[in-house]
Amino acid sequence: MRKYCKSYPLGELRGFPGWSAGAQPEERELADDTTVFLCDEFTVMLSPVGVDKDKRLFTEDTPEWREFCETTLKFSIPDDLAFAYVESEPS
Repeated sequence: MRKYCKSYPLGELRGFPGWSAGAQPEERELADDTTVFLCDEFTVMLSPVGVDKDKRLFTEDTPEWREFCETTLKFSIPDDLAFAYVESEPS
């Protein structure tokens, strides 16, 4: 279940060298200034809500993609949301 998504202009994500190999065909029709959402599981969506909430534009989860997201895009879960990612211990 997605808990966190961050918006980016699509052009920034297209800077990833492996983008064209992992992108869906409909992504090619979008302009670089289209706002898209990078989610905590490292997929890219057109929108996390509404009619496009399940439309994924990029789903390749590789070490190279994660590195690009974390270093180039500076993507990370904000500290104030970290509690949502902590595994709860059995009672």
